[in-house]
Amino acid sequence: MKKYINNSFCIYIFVMSLLSSPLFYVPNKDTYPPFKKGYYLEEFFFLYMKNNNKKYSVDGRLYLPILWTNFQIEDWFQYRKQEMQKVLNEYINTNPCEKGYFTVVQHDSGPMLILPVNTVVYGACSGNIPLPLIYQDTENKLENIPKKNFHKKNILCSFVGANTHTLRNIIYSRYYNNHNFRFIVNGGWTADVEKYKQDNYIQTTINSKFALAPRGFGRSSFRFFEIFKLGTIPIYVWDDIEWLPYKDILDYSKFCVSININELDKLENILLNIDEEKYKEMIFEYENIKKYFEMEYMCEFIENYKTY
Repeated sequence: MKKYINNSFCIYIFVMSLLSSPLFYVPNKDTYPPFKKGYYLEEFFFLYMKNNNKKYSVDGRLYLPILWTNFQIEDWFQYRKQEMQKVLNEYINTNPCEKGYFTVVQHDSGPMLILPVNTVVYGACSGNIPLPLIYQDTENKLENIPKKNFHKKNILCSFVGANTHTLRNIIYSRYYNNHNFRFIVNGGWTADVEKYKQDNYIQTTINSKFALAPRGFGRSSFRFFEIFKLGTIPIYVWDDIEWLPYKDILDYSKFCVSININELDKLENILLNIDEEKYKEMIFEYENIKKYFEMEYMCEFIENYKTY
């Protein structure tokens, strides 16, 4: 048994039941977003399966127990990619599954090794089936911050962050001179976000009726789910695919705004036409469905999702 510890990240690996190389199970070197206290979604699901002694989904697919993001963000990954592909291939060959395989990935680019063609990828930013881009916060920091009601929010719409995608630049260019919009764009929202930037993000979001959560490097954004926790309604802006989880269960129009970049010119009017009554209904609806954006529900969803 091997043990890896990195602050709050602690995973016990039983090598005989998993891939033979410890490279697949290195701790995540980042603490991002800064409000994370606990596990990322890949780690959380990994432990969910291990602690419940499970290897298969309800439709018989074998779980590929890999912490993709943890090693794909490492500088050494590109140099050891071929070696890791060989280990993965050996694992597949010695663990054949007629029903196929499944894996869970947070990384913007999805799995960066070649998987069997009959693998279903549950991904926060890419793959076959969308997941919420969430993390664990055992302190519930954002949820515990006092919220403001509709009339005390003096900003119609805000964005705090970095322009990590051309789509964000388009939004900024279109609305940065508009008095209803407030942009605080910094050079980088990295793993070491300064305290004043964190506070600025929180206070600006709390004082906004709506807050932009456009896609970044990946199709989703941590910001989308953080904005909800701060008592504000997020605006998801997407380009190629509307990467929202559970769309067969949830009606997103009832609790947020989702808009394609090609409809950006309509955004201000959409927001201005949401009055206080409608706004309260959207906040209330989120309170009713927020369990879907929690780790526990995500794990149950993945395990019980029928892909056939």
